[in-house]
Amino acid sequence: MDDTTSKASLFLMELILSILFFSLSAAVCVQLFVKSHLMSRQSLRLNYAVIYAESMADTFYSTDADLEKLTELLPGAYHNTHNNTVNIYYDEDFNRVTINDYPRGCRYILTGELKKDNDVYVLDITFNDYVAKNVIYEIEPAFYIDEKP
Repeated sequence: MDDTTSKASLFLMELILSILFFSLSAAVCVQLFVKSHLMSRQSLRLNYAVIYAESMADTFYSTDADLEKLTELLPGAYHNTHNNTVNIYYDEDFNRVTINDYPRGCRYILTGELKKDNDVYVLDITFNDYVAKNVIYEIEPAFYIDEKP
């Protein structure tokens, strides 16, 4: 084997190692981009959940724990009188969805369930991912009403 063949095979080996290193680096970078995208999406979901749940809680306080008034003041809200709940449905982009599109176009559900314990009204508010079947955010604002004359 002459010197030129030896140098060519050494160069080829170095080139193969460089390509292997570049491929591994690219794989790590792609994983980082995917992870960052998932974290960004999760953060966006949590932000919307907090905003919508806090909006329902503030409206609950302003209506003196009246679900009928709450339903009137929240656009797209549906009051279920059988189980004392108010529901608002959202699509993948957090736009309100009508009850006619439920469950087809629905991705998220904001639910407020009214509970009464003596003179304290508690609205159990949950923002759920309908598809993944998990709770994204939950709060329980309480309102005291003195019903004694």
